[in-house]
Amino acid sequence: MIRGVIQMARRKSKRSPRKRFTGINVTDAALGYAGVSIWSEALLGVNPIEFFTKQPAASSTGQLNVYEILDSLMGGKGGVSAATVAQYYPPGTKPNAFGVIQVNASRNGIDALVKSVGLGVAGSVGKKVTRKPRAYLNKTLRQFGLGDMVRF
Repeated sequence: MIRGVIQMARRKSKRSPRKRFTGINVTDAALGYAGVSIWSEALLGVNPIEFFTKQPAASSTGQLNVYEILDSLMGGKGGVSAATVAQYYPPGTKPNAFGVIQVNASRNGIDALVKSVGLGVAGSVGKKVTRKPRAYLNKTLRQFGLGDMVRF
């Protein structure tokens, strides 16, 4: 026979779920912009801001913008850069903006791939090296009440 009082195991107390950060991470945004910039330079010949703000070029430069891409999507020639694709680019290239992208990819693809891998490695190493200064910046932001919106 068992002597003494039998006690049930304690129930685990429920923790409140950890609050997830919903603001902007400046470090990740900068690395993301750098990656987009690498590929837009390689494929479109312009940086991401120029892609949306630049007017179509007066001559075939291999630089595309949003207007020329949309024109090609709607069945057009894709602007000046793409209209002269048959004159300057290899045979078999489509005479629209996607032909320009195809040619730019064949010319700049390997270089962009190497840059992207380098950016990934440099980004992860840079994040580890700058961990303490970023933690101090985040602490300072929390003191000013901006810790919910921005983080480094």
